[in-house]
Amino acid sequence: MYTYRQRVRARAVGASLTVVLAAVTMTTGCGADGDSGALPAEGPAKRTAAPQLAEMILDTMRLEPALPDQFSVPAELDQSRNRKTWDADDASICQSEEWSAQWCAQAAAFGIAAYSNARDQELAVRLISFRTSEQAAALFTGQGTKDEVGNNPPGDQIDGFEISPGQGWQGRGITVRQGAVIASIKYTWKQGTEIPSDRLMAVTKMTVERIKQAQHGETSTASAR
Repeated sequence: MYTYRQRVRARAVGASLTVVLAAVTMTTGCGADGDSGALPAEGPAKRTAAPQLAEMILDTMRLEPALPDQFSVPAELDQSRNRKTWDADDASICQSEEWSAQWCAQAAAFGIAAYSNARDQELAVRLISFRTSEQAAALFTGQGTKDEVGNNPPGDQIDGFEISPGQGWQGRGITVRQGAVIASIKYTWKQGTEIPSDRLMAVTKMTVERIKQAQHGETSTASAR
């Protein structure tokens, strides 16, 4: 026969064991239905795709690195004539760089990089930056044909055009938009000069890639060499 004190002690021990078993079950995931704590049948949680980087607005300081430098243009264009950017506060400078008054009124920044071989070839790359891609898209819609820009041209919108500078010179140009930046690329040469057939497009692809790199906060390293 248990004494009263022995019965109280037995109940206390039983209650302690119940608490310990419950704690073990919660920790290991073992329940009354026999779960082992393994991953659910559908497997591990799916990883969500990393969000795309938002394009940066290319103000004066950010636009300048996007301009081709001496080490990214074709090697024979070894004479730098100009490489500069401006903010859009002075519309007269913007228009003097061959942009329309409408574009200058909405621009965030613009710039030019020009190179020559001092004999028979010249290259000018002009960039104009806006605050949004939608703003730039509303100003320029490319209608470049296959003969002008090829089958898979760079940029979001692109168009080609002829240049007639006169005085024995000729040339071709391309206007291309990449995001919120529009580029005007002009390549001119003296009549009779041998120019590689893909020269203008190589410079265009390089320019578009440099713009994309700058828009994503990367160092602009693309080259046409």
